[in-house]
Amino acid sequence: MIPQLIIELSEKGEPKAAKELAIAYLKHEKNVEIANLLAKLYHDDKEFDKALEILESLPSDPGVKLNKAKCLYYLKRAPEAEKVLKSLGKLDELSQIDLTLYLTAQGKFGESKKILQPLANYIPQAAFNYGWFLLGDNKLQEGYKYIREGAKLKVWGHEWILKEQYGIDETHRWNGETVDTIAYYLEGGMGDEMIFVRYAEQFQKYCKTVKIFCTKSVKKLLEDCGYENLYLHEDIVRTKWNKFVPAMSAPYFLGLNDPCENVSFPYLKRTPNPVKEMETDQKKIVIRWKGNPQFEHDQFRSIPIEKLLGLEKFGKLFSIQIEDSDLPKNANVWDLSHLITSWSDTYDIFAESDLIITSCTATAHLAGAMGAKVIVLPPLVPYITWASDTMHWYPDNVVVLRQMEYNNWDKTIDKLYSIVEHELSNS
Repeated sequence: MIPQLIIELSEKGEPKAAKELAIAYLKHEKNVEIANLLAKLYHDDKEFDKALEILESLPSDPGVKLNKAKCLYYLKRAPEAEKVLKSLGKLDELSQIDLTLYLTAQGKFGESKKILQPLANYIPQAAFNYGWFLLGDNKLQEGYKYIREGAKLKVWGHEWILKEQYGIDETHRWNGETVDTIAYYLEGGMGDEMIFVRYAEQFQKYCKTVKIFCTKSVKKLLEDCGYENLYLHEDIVRTKWNKFVPAMSAPYFLGLNDPCENVSFPYLKRTPNPVKEMETDQKKIVIRWKGNPQFEHDQFRSIPIEKLLGLEKFGKLFSIQIEDSDLPKNANVWDLSHLITSWSDTYDIFAESDLIITSCTATAHLAGAMGAKVIVLPPLVPYITWASDTMHWYPDNVVVLRQMEYNNWDKTIDKLYSIVEHELSNS
């Protein structure tokens, strides 16, 4: 009776109630099915350590091992996840794709790519991941051909939202024709909106008017930077247009072979307001070490703040870490987060700075697009904009310093200090 109730609560969108009831039930009864369900609920809530604890107490069948490997991966124990999966012998196709995730996390790119290549032509998950490797190999069009399979999986762009919420499908998508009005739909996170707005003007030659659809916070930034015909995402069903362009795939539809092709930098520019709180005779170094904690892989891109505090020897440190800040109270860092209510506020701070140092998050793209000097510290497995050593998405105001070792930032931070010393001594 109770196990069935737990299952029904989970299936009917009541995971919290299902979890609480499962915890109470398992204190008194042993039930493998409910324990497995509780492990899944912990996993979905990103409580991977608790999920793993339950899985390790269960009989070690292949299904349990597969789930155990997933938890180990998210706990940044990819070598163990790889070992668990390989212990199962011959893997089915989806498990092979899981294995490539664990291999890639450790920087074993060659082995991972070799597994994905034959699967990429008929399995969307494999195609999406394989596309990332091709982009890293400077193959923009070929990489996009595969990475766009992620749209079917709801992991690339928002075409699925347009279809499910507004009934706007691929028949409404621009395909090279000349029309009166193009709806340029900025998708993904706010960083993606800042990256891909660069291509909006390239559609002017295919229409009389380009209308840009975006989030509220990015809309204000674009307005401040002089962009016109701006609308909120939801306005796409209340505004006239002929064809839409999913912005994250704009390079693909435009047939570009380089992400900076036909782009004029800086493309986010406005007259900044002075920031009185940054008045100092020292060099001004702005830092941010974490992204949005809701991002699935945020734990991999976050940098321990303690490793950045020594940068104070090069100048005055200013923090713009808003979410989940763990800045030590005794740190010699001026916290500017209370000044930020919009992206234009961040723009002003960046314009006032001599150097920005940031993890892989939207602030990196704002700095890059406005022409500010920035050092970006992407994780070992970076976003597509940082995946290639030679195909750059920004001019030389952006320095990309990728994590050098799995689960370890030490060598990267050592190199960072050398780069900062060089950059500031020449500025």
